[in-house]
Amino acid sequence: MKLHVVHNKDGEILAAARTDTSSPIRVRPQADEQAGQQTTEIYVPAVYQHYDLAGICQRLRVNTKGKFAELKLKE
Repeated sequence: MKLHVVHNKDGEILAAARTDTSSPIRVRPQADEQAGQQTTEIYVPAVYQHYDLAGICQRLRVNTKGKFAELKLKE
């Protein structure tokens, strides 16, 4: 599963939308850059693919410390 996510500087996911869907309606959340938000296209690892979008936003965060952004469990 591939997602378009909006997150803050701490990696907290504020909004998410699937990008790998064949739906004719493609809605993507927009970041408020003045508030320090960023957008990222990210793949959901197989271990987390059982979560729905709400579960991903509540339980995971974006780790941007490495070379590539990745999803990690919230601590």
